Amino acid sequence: ADGERNDSLEYRLGENDDERWMELSYRMVQLEEGGNVYAYLSVTDIDERKRRELDLENKAEHDALTGLLNRQSASLRMTDALERTVEHGYRGAFAIIDLDDFKQVNDTYGHDAGDMALVCIANILESNCRRHRVVRWGGEEFLLILFNVTKDEAYELSEKVRRQVEQFVIPYGDKGFSCTMTLGLHIFHEQEGLEEGIGCADKALYYGKRHGKNQSVWYKEQ
Repeated sequence: ADGERNDSLEYRLGENDDERWMELSYRMVQLEEGGNVYAYLSVTDIDERKRRELDLENKAEHDALTGLLNRQSASLRMTDALERTVEHGYRGAFAIIDLDDFKQVNDTYGHDAGDMALVCIANILESNCRRHRVVRWGGEEFLLILFNVTKDEAYELSEKVRRQVEQFVIPYGDKGFSCTMTLGLHIFHEQEGLEEGIGCADKALYYGKRHGKNQSVWYKEQ
């Protein structure tokens, strides 16, 4: 009646380790006008192909080193999420993070050590921000998108992760080494877009970098 003669549906069959991806296809056939409509159904095991597709999608959306959401995929996803947050009357904040003097880490210990530091710090951020969003923003920069938090809560979380990173010893070589980071914070508002809000946090970050580093700084207009 709707003019649809064929279609397909992908679904998962089974549970946990026994789960497999399947595809159900149908084709509608009417042998004569006004006559009965027959359906040809087929089920195909597409598990191997589907898992390859999902793996490629995951690699495209996530940073290869840290496993965090990358900048491009975060930018695509976050606009709608921020709009829904504001529509429901919640507040949230951006915290953009830059590791202090990270070039010295690479120059002193090597790029493998720098990579180890980024992985360890990403793990610290994720473990403390499970209900929020952590993004590898690029280079030694990370972005926290904090949902449904007050200004005080955002600052407390920012300081918590900053202190943990400062105290953590990166396991590399005989003794390891430590890093510090500066965070720029900004409460996002209904009238702001994603880029504008992050831009405000970025300004706060560079103010903090110029005035002592290893601290959490709010955007000056807050």
